Amino acid sequence: MRDQSGPYFEKYDSDFGLSGLTEAFAQSTPPGTEEAALALVTDKLVAYDGETPVDKSGIERLSEDERHILGFDLFHDDFGYAEELRRDLGKLLDSPLSDEVLGAVWLAATGGGWDPQVHGIGVRDWLARMDATCAARPPRVMVGRAPGPSWSFWRLPAVETVRDAILAEIRASAGELPGLAPALEEVAGRVDLDLGFRLYLRALKTAAVPVSEERCKRFCDLGEPFGHPFRVVYEGLTVVWRPLEVARRLFDGDFGLSELAGRFHSMWERSVPAPELLHQTVIADGYRIPGVQALVLWEDTIRLLRSPLSGGSLTTLWAAASHTAPDRFATDGPAWLRRIAEECRARLSEVAPEHTPALPPVRADLADAVMRELREATPLLEPEEATALEQVVVQVDPDLGFRLLLRALHTASGSLTERQYARCRSLGERFGYGEDHVSHAIEHLAQDE
Repeated sequence: MRDQSGPYFEKYDSDFGLSGLTEAFAQSTPPGTEEAALALVTDKLVAYDGETPVDKSGIERLSEDERHILGFDLFHDDFGYAEELRRDLGKLLDSPLSDEVLGAVWLAATGGGWDPQVHGIGVRDWLARMDATCAARPPRVMVGRAPGPSWSFWRLPAVETVRDAILAEIRASAGELPGLAPALEEVAGRVDLDLGFRLYLRALKTAAVPVSEERCKRFCDLGEPFGHPFRVVYEGLTVVWRPLEVARRLFDGDFGLSELAGRFHSMWERSVPAPELLHQTVIADGYRIPGVQALVLWEDTIRLLRSPLSGGSLTTLWAAASHTAPDRFATDGPAWLRRIAEECRARLSEVAPEHTPALPPVRADLADAVMRELREATPLLEPEEATALEQVVVQVDPDLGFRLLLRALHTASGSLTERQYARCRSLGERFGYGEDHVSHAIEHLAQDE
């Protein structure tokens, strides 16, 4: 079994390994026999291969020399889902933990649907049989060199920095998971912190333990050093979310229409159709309240659609913020904004059907401050862009106008003074932006006077 070559988010977008398998047991009809239980294991392995098919079409078009240069004349084995699953199973099989501890963790994570001991199989023997099922499955032959360690993975914080915090979370759950906390603590403390943390999360999910939004975010932060995708943590948790109205200002960086425009920059390099990119943005709530992305984007879009701005001004505005030609991606004028609004309403109807979207008051008191920054930054903008942005600030919403200005300046040719940058930082704080919002947009433009 080769060492972990990179962060899990390079291979998975949801739970994986033994914790991912226990989810399949918890959500399936309890198997009545050992054969049926092992079939669930095989189904999990097959499902991963189906979700990540081998596509050789691009390689087949290359010449022999091109394949050699790119390393596509080599091959490597890919064991798929079985690799992480066997790694987890091996850690438990080689551990000094008692069968009682292993059995308690297995039953809690799976919801008790399949108890091997009821069928005369010891828990360690059951883990070994799952491992044998994985080992019997032949690997897929993949074109190219075996992937090496990911440079980004080694930049992640040291796992040891979260050990005490994870163990504290497990101990604090003694009342929520009766009799289980000591067993989970043994897995995390004596076997493997990553595996113990994932099985702890799985136990919370299977038992439908209510988890506050703040606690969910804390879990996501604890998973970051392992390279966990966010969905490993929050997907399946019974999160007690705050109302959407409270969450609309909980973004660390850009949000709303200006954030969507930023995703379109250099879109031609990714060849992602505009409708798909819009959909990805609308549903990208991360570990925030479901629907918050759609809410803030809907607010910006509706303000513009209800404004006196002409179709030409709306097209210019989008082009300035997204740095794309609207006619190239069919994103010009009110029609594009209406499409955005429809996508947002569909998302809100799905995840927050009880919520009635309403526009909050604008920060008219900051309009003059925004206009000052816009006028001083005008030399970095095209005349028609500056005019459209001024219309947004004066006639629509100073907040939206300022965010679109920051987005338009992000790739501008020229510079801002340190004083301009400092004022923009201060203005962002007054609007309640996250600490990275303004700096990410224009810090690179600031120069000493």
